[in-house]
Amino acid sequence: MAVAELRSSWQVWAGLFTVCAVAAVAGSVPGVLIVSGLRTPGVRGLALLSIAGTTAAFGLIALLVVVSAVVRLTAGLLERTHALWQLAGVTPRGVRVTMLLQTAVTATIGAVCGGTVAASVVPASVAASLADASGLAGVDVTGSGQETATVVLSTVVAAVLAALPGSRRAASTSPLLLLRTETGGRRSGAGRIAVAVLLSALVVSMLVGLPRSVPDGAAPALLIGPVLIAVVAVLGRSIGAPVVRLWTAAVPERASVAFAVARATARWAATRSDTTLAALLIAVGLPTALVGGQRTAASAFGAATAHASGAGATLLVLSGPVLLAAIGAAATAAMSTRDRGREREQLRAIGASPGLAVGVAALEGLVLSVTGILIAGATVLIAVGAEWTVLAPSYPATRPTVPLDVLLWAGGFCSVLVVVSTLLPALDVRRSWLGRTLRP
Repeated sequence: MAVAELRSSWQVWAGLFTVCAVAAVAGSVPGVLIVSGLRTPGVRGLALLSIAGTTAAFGLIALLVVVSAVVRLTAGLLERTHALWQLAGVTPRGVRVTMLLQTAVTATIGAVCGGTVAASVVPASVAASLADASGLAGVDVTGSGQETATVVLSTVVAAVLAALPGSRRAASTSPLLLLRTETGGRRSGAGRIAVAVLLSALVVSMLVGLPRSVPDGAAPALLIGPVLIAVVAVLGRSIGAPVVRLWTAAVPERASVAFAVARATARWAATRSDTTLAALLIAVGLPTALVGGQRTAASAFGAATAHASGAGATLLVLSGPVLLAAIGAAATAAMSTRDRGREREQLRAIGASPGLAVGVAALEGLVLSVTGILIAGATVLIAVGAEWTVLAPSYPATRPTVPLDVLLWAGGFCSVLVVVSTLLPALDVRRSWLGRTLRP
């Protein structure tokens, strides 16, 4: 049953497959660095391990947020299927086991594909990124089969663990759900609040110790912003939904019919699911927070820019997590909009042109993207402001810096991916509509 259902609903599971494949590629970067660091003697080996630790920390944040978001959305999209299973006589335990098995199979196939690509691409990419790093140019960068297997296994385990809450909800799905026109959104649980409190306590701890760490390089400044980004991502729609309502209210309804419909759809979606916004926040917020922390800490030394391991090393740290989160945002946006067939049919029933549905889809993606950029920018501003507050008494030269260049570049890249992802399902509907219209 598990395999047959995977075949019939492959479009829903394709998002998890894609994210797990990209996660394996991203996870191979710290894996390769660890293998190379253990094989390289002396200070250079320690430097590689240090970069690997930072890369793994950011990658772990992206992995946990993005994979769990995709798994939650997948479970939500399959709620009606789970209700049908129970009507057909499948026990709640059978529903739960089947979903976990489907998650494991999909994640394994995706992670194996990603690990295979990473084995041939990542070592050369890592070596190129380290070319301008101080003292690391020419270091021997290699991977191993054990490293690839570990990354694949870690990705699958993360996906299965993320599926545990969804499988419990799937097992408790009532067959009466089939009588409803829509499914209800899930409220943020106590687990999310507990995680947010723990991460917030970690941020406070790092802020308290930040002034003492300046002589040693102010390393906590690189992590305060990203951890705060993770806090906001964990809180999800409790923050995202109000932001969507606030900034879209500034656009008059008469300005555009398509935008008015897209705004209503985005507001409704933001109250029910935070998957796309969470991934967007990670994709845009992580690089902005890291660079903002670097530049703010650098100003404490009186330097114009941060004395990091070079632009290549910074790119190495950020590339995997940002790519994973950006692909995750695009995948969740496509999965969510593909489930909007009823809304498009309603638009067509009242005489709307196919072009309106396409415009609504594009603007909905734009609304989600702008919301993610706004939340990321505000979070980074709070982070660098807090760093400046604790550093300024001891280091008056400190200046809080929000890297708008990084924010706009990362936001623009993610916006293109999300808008294209929301457009594709609408374009499919338009082609089918035109086909029926032109058929003799």
